[in-house]
Amino acid sequence: MGLAGTTALVGCSSESGRTLIPYIVPTDDIIPGQATWYATTCRECPAGCGILAKNRDGHVIKVEGNPLHPVNAGKLCSRGQASLHGLYNPDRFSGPHKMTASGEPVPISWDEGMAILTQGLDGILDRGKKDRIVVVSDLVSGTLKDFIAYWLGEMRSREHILYEPFAYEPLRRANAMVFGTEGIPSYRLDRADFLLSFGAGFLETWLSNVEYARQFAAFRTPHDQGKNRFLYVGPRMSLTAANADFWVQAAPGDEFLVAAGMLMVLTGEGLLPNISAEQKKSVASLVRGLTLEAVAAGTGVSEETLRRMALEFARAEHPLALAEGLSFSSPRATETAAAAGLLCALHPGSRETIDFQGLSELGQVDSTARMQELSQKMQDGKVEAVLLFQANPAYSLPPSWNFHKSLQKVPLVVSFSPAMDETTRSAHLILPAHSPLESWGDYSPRKGVTGIMQPVMGPVFDSRHPGDILLAAGRQLKGPERFPAESFYHILRNAWQLKGQELAPGVPPETFWQEAVKRGGVWDEVKGSKGESSGNPVRPSKFSFPLVELGNRNKKEFHFTGFPTVQYYDGRGANRPWLQEIPDPISQITWGGWVEMHPDTARSLDLAKGDLVVIRSPYGSIEAPVFPLPTVPPDTLAVPIGQGHSHYGRFATAEYGNPMGLLPSGIDPMCNGLLRPEFKVTVEKLGRRVPIAHVDGSLFQHDREMARSLTLEAYREGKASGAKPHLYLPLPEGYDPAQDFYPPHDHVDYRWGMVIDLDRCIGCGACVAACYAENNVAVVGRDQILKGREMSWLRIQRYFGPDADGIRFFPMPCMHCDNAPCESVCPVYAPHHSKEGLNNQVYNRCIGTRFCAQNCPYKVRRFNWFTFTRPEPLNWQLNPDVTVRQKGVMEKCSFCVQRIIEAKFHAKDQGRKVQDGEFTTACAQTCPADAIVFGNLMDPESRVSRLIQDHRAYQALEHLNTKPAVFYLKKLTQEPLKA
Repeated sequence: MGLAGTTALVGCSSESGRTLIPYIVPTDDIIPGQATWYATTCRECPAGCGILAKNRDGHVIKVEGNPLHPVNAGKLCSRGQASLHGLYNPDRFSGPHKMTASGEPVPISWDEGMAILTQGLDGILDRGKKDRIVVVSDLVSGTLKDFIAYWLGEMRSREHILYEPFAYEPLRRANAMVFGTEGIPSYRLDRADFLLSFGAGFLETWLSNVEYARQFAAFRTPHDQGKNRFLYVGPRMSLTAANADFWVQAAPGDEFLVAAGMLMVLTGEGLLPNISAEQKKSVASLVRGLTLEAVAAGTGVSEETLRRMALEFARAEHPLALAEGLSFSSPRATETAAAAGLLCALHPGSRETIDFQGLSELGQVDSTARMQELSQKMQDGKVEAVLLFQANPAYSLPPSWNFHKSLQKVPLVVSFSPAMDETTRSAHLILPAHSPLESWGDYSPRKGVTGIMQPVMGPVFDSRHPGDILLAAGRQLKGPERFPAESFYHILRNAWQLKGQELAPGVPPETFWQEAVKRGGVWDEVKGSKGESSGNPVRPSKFSFPLVELGNRNKKEFHFTGFPTVQYYDGRGANRPWLQEIPDPISQITWGGWVEMHPDTARSLDLAKGDLVVIRSPYGSIEAPVFPLPTVPPDTLAVPIGQGHSHYGRFATAEYGNPMGLLPSGIDPMCNGLLRPEFKVTVEKLGRRVPIAHVDGSLFQHDREMARSLTLEAYREGKASGAKPHLYLPLPEGYDPAQDFYPPHDHVDYRWGMVIDLDRCIGCGACVAACYAENNVAVVGRDQILKGREMSWLRIQRYFGPDADGIRFFPMPCMHCDNAPCESVCPVYAPHHSKEGLNNQVYNRCIGTRFCAQNCPYKVRRFNWFTFTRPEPLNWQLNPDVTVRQKGVMEKCSFCVQRIIEAKFHAKDQGRKVQDGEFTTACAQTCPADAIVFGNLMDPESRVSRLIQDHRAYQALEHLNTKPAVFYLKKLTQEPLKA
């Protein structure tokens, strides 16, 4: 997009940017007391989901997924929900700062800050050397990327490094080897009928987790032929592994051996008869030096299991194999990704599940090798200015790199970070940029999809758009003729008007721009991905990977893996209090790092929960408290990525467990990513104990049958025979005078209820984050959680199987019982049963006896031990439609009663009843897997009324006759591997 021409066009524009207008002169798009929704793009990770921001009285109070956006189709993950905490982060810079000699930031004015920037850049230009100015940013695309390139060109530099800690170099390199395209395609899980993941956590952080969670839900939906199978190969039972039919335990790096074993079976035993001789040679070069017996002995995965996995893959019509492709996570990441790609290349049906027409923008990210080159150039004095934007390499690179020491050799380091981080700590000048929710821009997560970013409210602090900072500096250094635009907004708008002339020639450019902003972007994805262009494999050349050595295992040393989590991504989410407070889906830990260790291993080492240990590799060491959990094999340790920050604000103070401290400083020559050699770690007990704030009461259900399951065979038999569920309906027809003491309630028009499908729930916690945001649920912090005082209205219980061989997730909101035990025990009638079946909590009536919580068998009521406060400006996020509770008051899930009331008002204005699907609760709206359905049980045609006719339906603890209005659909299980 020719930026020189674009900026010239902008110079003629008289359009001014959006400004905040006080209510003395109210703006047209804000009506006091009524919400206004703005479409924008989420930038909490590179997935680029479309979002709608709810603005009330000038403050954004909630974000939801944009239903028009092809990436997330109206859904959102917990990180997207927590983007509001990036906007309202109380640790954001209030304005420009400069660092003193002692390393402390001192406030300055924007004029002073811009003077320091332009003087420093002017001196570099006077010296006349090229490529001395470097911009390091996260993945940006579109207009901002083009403008940065134009700006750098004017500064005689080409050095714009797009840095992402998760750059997927091994995956990109493997795709070049197998498919002839060094990039990342769009994967279509919903088109597959057999799924195999070699460490790819597509339900957590891999590429586009919301999109793949939606596709996975479609992939797992039962059909006439049964239910599609999913196998996971990896060293830890991650969230993705917990949703698999079978977890194949493999040490870090052994994922490649499992894939190689499958390839040997497929080619050696003729399971895929159409394999060409050249393809067989490619497989032979990949697995050279290996035998099936050696693979089985080296991995602990039996030959029978390898054969069955290969047979399942060959039998499927459209199988799909995925590989994580992160160089730092496991050894042999490139080999594993190449083997997974080769599995897909050998099976013709796999080509429909891989779309190379919709290449991910992540393929444009610079490799880690480029960051090492930058570090060396800084050490050598060849860089005179570094401008940092939304990048924190000092945290995410191994400490052995000493990246902060390299920065100290640069005369001018300027950070545009909105808040302090480990890299900004080394800056000389801080010019804080707007958060994404305050910014204009555009972003393309993949080819054919471009989202618009627009400010959804005025700036919270004295910050500026990074484009405006560069524009002002360029104008002062090069003159207005080279930088004629009034602001970056004008550059963006004019660029899109030019885009409109290309994409929609018959539409006026301004109309095209306005419609794109309203819609949230433009997308014209290429349909059909079955032809050559969608990823048919070229004939791969012979692979030349190093030979794999299968060595002996030392029982005193352990395999090690660092894993990204659904909350923190690469660590950028650690300063969001919601993400710290919401438990990790597997460990159920909040507010801190940990090391997962098998319980048998912990006992053998005389270690208990919370014992602080030092983990040593040949390249470094870290400290972390032990958390015994059967999520890793006895010879493996696992530490989450994202904690262990040193300078990232008050909410990210967990000092333990940044696994990057165990990695070397080298670069993998195979893929140019971080070097992750095959190494072992040792563990040493330090003699101290750190309390771990986890919220699970037990690992197991203790035969209470909360999270129930049904075999696929039993489900089919029940469906064929017309089986009906046994329910205690919260309706008059659910009452029996022989067993019910109380008469039925008279509900008027509505009896609200909820259905939660345990077969679709993936346990990601997005619903919990949405509930926090919608209902002003307090964040209490680590100390209170250690005392059992968490306030979440909705929790997701995690239960292991009897032999710790699997995990089931069980979302637990208030049941809104028709025979609610809480209502009859309260001396002041604070729990109140409404005419629509809601179990309301009357806050100004509650005196805090807590009898209701004692009488609730579901333990979903929360007591305010204190009046929990929110530091300014986090309190700006509060939903004005929901009362903020105070000390001494009980609270719990309300079924988002404020949304019910709003929907009823809207329907009343139109002279009708509320229609099914017209609105839903916050948890149901955001769920990526569509596991939660809300509606009116008195409407026989509503989705909830139809779903509870499924013979999988049941109620939690129904034998207590509380008549819950929350129904569950049993999880469907099946044999993971056919003989």
